[in-house]
Amino acid sequence: MKEVQEQTVELPARVLQLPQGHVRAARAMRHAFAAGVIILASLLIAIFLAVVLYQIVFLDRIFIGVRALGVELGGMTRTQALVALTTRTESYLNFPIVLRYGQQTWIASVRQAGAVLDVSQAVAHAYAFGRRSNMVSNMLEQLRALFFGAEVDVVIRYDSGPANALLAEIARQIDRTARDAELIIQPDLTVIALPAQNGLAVDMEATRELIHQRAVLRDLAPVDLVVRETPPAITEIEPAYQIVQTLLSAPLVLSVTLPDRKVERVIPPNELSAMLIIQEEVSQNGAGHIAVSFDLDKWRSFLKDMASEVDQTPVNARFQIDPQSKMVSVLQPSQVGYALDIEQSLALIAELLNHPKHHLELPVHTIMPTVHSEALSEMSFIDVVAEATTTFKGSSEARVRNIQVAASKFHGIVVPPGAIFSFNEHLGPVTAEQGFENSLIIWGDRTAVGIGGGVCQVSTTAFRAAFFGGFDIVERWAHGYRVSWYEIEFGPGLDATIYAPNIDFKFRNDTNHPLLIQTYVDREAGTLTFRFYGTPINRQVAVEGPLIENVTSPGAPEYQQDPKLPKGTVKQVEWQKEGAKVTVRRTVTQDGVVIHQDEFVSHYRPWRAVYLVGTGEGG
Repeated sequence: MKEVQEQTVELPARVLQLPQGHVRAARAMRHAFAAGVIILASLLIAIFLAVVLYQIVFLDRIFIGVRALGVELGGMTRTQALVALTTRTESYLNFPIVLRYGQQTWIASVRQAGAVLDVSQAVAHAYAFGRRSNMVSNMLEQLRALFFGAEVDVVIRYDSGPANALLAEIARQIDRTARDAELIIQPDLTVIALPAQNGLAVDMEATRELIHQRAVLRDLAPVDLVVRETPPAITEIEPAYQIVQTLLSAPLVLSVTLPDRKVERVIPPNELSAMLIIQEEVSQNGAGHIAVSFDLDKWRSFLKDMASEVDQTPVNARFQIDPQSKMVSVLQPSQVGYALDIEQSLALIAELLNHPKHHLELPVHTIMPTVHSEALSEMSFIDVVAEATTTFKGSSEARVRNIQVAASKFHGIVVPPGAIFSFNEHLGPVTAEQGFENSLIIWGDRTAVGIGGGVCQVSTTAFRAAFFGGFDIVERWAHGYRVSWYEIEFGPGLDATIYAPNIDFKFRNDTNHPLLIQTYVDREAGTLTFRFYGTPINRQVAVEGPLIENVTSPGAPEYQQDPKLPKGTVKQVEWQKEGAKVTVRRTVTQDGVVIHQDEFVSHYRPWRAVYLVGTGEGG
């Protein structure tokens, strides 16, 4: 093995010689840099260790600076945070909310408003703060919370049930229906005007929203309830109140002043109030008001009753002529009539609503008589223009007196030109008060005793005077069966029955001159005469008939048992009459011209004889 010897060749070296101060400075810089690196490394290590330690310490706790509901939760476990927030929630839910409407206030808590806080969710969000993303983001969140704090929102929910219950209770104190104005008359006639009132209704939904806003903001300012108003339909009442108040403050006096007397009616307030109608009306502009009017039906009835004291039928003058001297005198003076003007009175009464007062003069119509006493000088009753006489000889005393009474009703009557004479109108009521007595009358299919028997003798006589005088016959009715009194001299078919108010005898004075009716009763001769006085009219009356047709037998007599008559007694109470159709024709001419051509047809039914047979004891 060869040994190789090494040789060292030394080269000459050039050594740079530095100043001694510079060498020391460089050496110091090297030491400082090394120290800085060491410090930085140590700091990083410390920070890292601190972060690791922070994460370890808060591994199951909420990071520092995290708050909820103003409560610092940092360092708390989730259980501790739940307890802390639950305690804080009680304070929050008891926060007062003031509700206000007008001068009324109500105080409720946030809990009563239906607030519910989700504490568990808030704790979960607080714990999750700084743990929700990557490491860098989490570190930044943790640092922000540490140095600046972080508030975790608490979810607040609202249950409408409690708030609705609260508002429903308040609404019971506020809500009301709209009330129309009302006018009330008390039993003591006190008049009360109830003013209109708006309806109120709490808007629960809108108010509930305001309550929730105050709860969220924890604002102590009062919550003004949202209340909707409903206007009433009837608002105006004062004019009606003033009218009724004035009208009922004193009696109402109605008066009628006549030349010879004064009629007065006093209506006390209680009766007057019953004649008022108070009702609701809507004006053209749509506004509702209380209106006052009168019940015109009640007023009309009242005025008709008052008219019975006011009304006075005009009385025509009656005249009497002396058959010998032909001198005419006033038998009964004429008299003006009066009639309460009901329609105009109603108009004046209605005007009281516009101008209330307590005395009212009612208007009256003056009705002039058709025949004035003063007209005597203007009338000319030169001659008898019509006349008829019938006999009643053999009549009972009661029948004769009835004929006299009835005939007197027509003595002195003047029938003006063109006027219609009505027998019933002048006869008036057939009553005992008027002087009529009981006598035989036709009643159904029998003759019977009744008031006024014999009056038809008068109507028949009047009919015959008008018939033979050639006047226009307006209405005439035949009897139900043939009456022997009326067939003397003329035969059947010229009788005239009356029965007020439906069966009447009427004729028209179809001349240009007035007629004066005079009646004469001769009790001794048993005759009744009607004479019409006036100006001669030169009428000729031709009569054809009577034409008797369709004669029917009355049949066998009828016997009726009567226990009031002694046994074996027979009394005739009806006499047989044949039935028939009887026609009488009349032709009236004047100056050669036919002015009336009439046919008077009478249908008489058969009338059997009736006998009463006694069945009573004795005899």
